[in-house]
Amino acid sequence: MTVTYIQHVHTAGNVGTFIRLLRMWKGGVAKGIWKDLLIYVGLYAGISITYRIGRYWNEGLPGNKESAVLAGFERFCVFMDRFDEYIPLGFILGFYVTQVVNRWWTQVMAIPWVDTLCMNLASYLPGVRMKNTRRLITRWAMLANILTLRRVSTSVVKRFPTYQHLVETGLMTEKEMKKLEQLDNTTEGLHATAWYPIQWAQVILRKAKENGSITSDLLFQELQNNLQDISSGNGTLLIYAWVNIPLVYTQLVTIAVHIYFFVTLFSRQYLNPTPHTQMGGPGGDYAPVPAGTPDSVNLVGYDLNIQDYYVPFFTILQFIFYFGWLKVAETLINPFGEDDDDFEINRLIDRHIQVAFLIVDHEFEPELLKDRFWDESIPTELVYTRGAEKYKNPEFEGSAERSLKIKDCDKEYGHVIHSRGQAGVVLSRMPSVVRKEGFDQEKTDIYEPVYFVHYESIGSPTGSKRFTWLMGH
Repeated sequence: MTVTYIQHVHTAGNVGTFIRLLRMWKGGVAKGIWKDLLIYVGLYAGISITYRIGRYWNEGLPGNKESAVLAGFERFCVFMDRFDEYIPLGFILGFYVTQVVNRWWTQVMAIPWVDTLCMNLASYLPGVRMKNTRRLITRWAMLANILTLRRVSTSVVKRFPTYQHLVETGLMTEKEMKKLEQLDNTTEGLHATAWYPIQWAQVILRKAKENGSITSDLLFQELQNNLQDISSGNGTLLIYAWVNIPLVYTQLVTIAVHIYFFVTLFSRQYLNPTPHTQMGGPGGDYAPVPAGTPDSVNLVGYDLNIQDYYVPFFTILQFIFYFGWLKVAETLINPFGEDDDDFEINRLIDRHIQVAFLIVDHEFEPELLKDRFWDESIPTELVYTRGAEKYKNPEFEGSAERSLKIKDCDKEYGHVIHSRGQAGVVLSRMPSVVRKEGFDQEKTDIYEPVYFVHYESIGSPTGSKRFTWLMGH
């Protein structure tokens, strides 16, 4: 059921990459809203035709009861047009759809896969002697998944409506079915029992550990973690089926969208109100006059500059966008149903059964052979076909390497002078030669400049050490 279309948009450089997707009917916006759009256009057209016929009949009879009804209808349409934007449809619907999509993707990622468990079973419990243990644990893991999916997916519960159907398909034995039925009777059917097969698998693993088939506590813990991950994923699916997006929010969005477009059935109508002019000067009554009369006004407040194009193009586009948005939420809020974009759970079950048993029964032991690059140590380069040669690109360079060009003069070391214990840079002088002129003469020190720099921790691997570089005199 899941509609996959990514193969049609593998290259964005083509003209109309997404336009070509509009031809797809299954899972598309056209299939999702065409019935709603047809109803909406039909109602709009019915109201418009009725108004135009009524206006035509009463053009020569101004002031009668029918013209008063038309005037009331026109005032109602103008009123609707003035206040229809008070409904914050974009904000309400956008936030709601965001929550639904996030919830949908989380459920996708929560569906348990048994591949990791099966690969670890094949690796940690090898050999013909442990074949039955591997297959038994694999079948129980799959059984736990199906027991969970029966509670949330309509397609799965139609495929396995009772425990007997699971027995007939080989996923469960008669003895196991009696154990599950006994547990259901104990809980009066109020609680999910998908954890029971996982517990059976844990017991088998414990026995394998006790008899030495599992040689390490680490391997035993890893297999237990695999089973717990499957159980945790099943629990997440049950929680999402139990705790939904608050009903009040779903109702609010539904009411907002439908009320908004009910209002547009009137607010987007083209009107042709009867012109009036004031009789007897200021303060006089308004009387209907023929169209085109100078200084005439329409008393309903309609904007006469609006052109009549018969078909409300932008209103229809708005309907497609908003109702399409709502249809996204309706489709994704329960991905375990039977819509075009719902999860193909039965197909996933078939895949897991076949692949899982293939993994745990696959006993191929590869030979230790030298690869073709053995003599080269490091392969020079893998060859490209002609079709892939255009994708061969130069080695990656960092942005600094590609853009920054350092001058040769800037590559030389500068004299960095830093005195220990001071924050600033100062010149330090050290005595290099000591002269004594005589017993009673003063000692004379000859100083020559010595430059040194003191480095402290700046987050480098040697940051905990302190170095002093003496840079010659």
